[in-house]
Amino acid sequence: MEEELGGGRVGHGAFLGSLLWERALPYSEVEYVDLDEFLLENGLPPSPSSPPGTSPSRIQASAPGSAGALSRPASCTSTTSACSSPSDGSTGSGCPKTGPVTPVSRSTPSPVDPDSVEVLMNFDPDPADLALSSVPGHETFDPRKHRFSEEELKPQPIMKKARKIQVPEEQKDEKYWSRRYKNNEAAKRSRDARRLKENQITVRAAFLEKENAVLRQEVAAIRQELSRYRSILSKYEAQHGAL
Repeated sequence: MEEELGGGRVGHGAFLGSLLWERALPYSEVEYVDLDEFLLENGLPPSPSSPPGTSPSRIQASAPGSAGALSRPASCTSTTSACSSPSDGSTGSGCPKTGPVTPVSRSTPSPVDPDSVEVLMNFDPDPADLALSSVPGHETFDPRKHRFSEEELKPQPIMKKARKIQVPEEQKDEKYWSRRYKNNEAAKRSRDARRLKENQITVRAAFLEKENAVLRQEVAAIRQELSRYRSILSKYEAQHGAL
């Protein structure tokens, strides 16, 4: 073996690897030699030191006149760890066969609460209007979140003022003035509450008007996009059939 590999080729170590792998080897003539000894005998530098606890590397020495090749296809070596060996009792290639892949089911999106949808727009009401729409001592009125009930939005009938009854001066005693004071305070509170509600409705209506304009633009853009998608779908179905 040394004569065939080294004879007449001293100093040409570059041809050693190719000659080894090009030679065929029958399985009956396989010999195992120590890698370091083989490299030293052929004048090659020794292999790097192996980690402690591991056995020395061994290679198969090739001999002329065989029919099989030592080299293994890359596809076999790459799948050796994944495929089972014949000793495991598996048949065929030893690789597990995967079943048919089922498509992932498309889940229906959950419904969206309309009240939770926020329209992106700029709405900056006048601070004076917000002050007139807020209850003194409470949080500032927010037209984006406030909701009115149907009863609050009903039109109020126009009430005719009652005809004034003239009271003689001699009957305007302390009881009369106390009753009149209470009546004036109640009327004032009623007017303030009505005016506050009207201001809130006005600011809320201004917000909804602007929000409605933004939503109309979005609906127009979505309808245009939907029309384009329908046109693309109709052309696809005309060429390939209905989905």
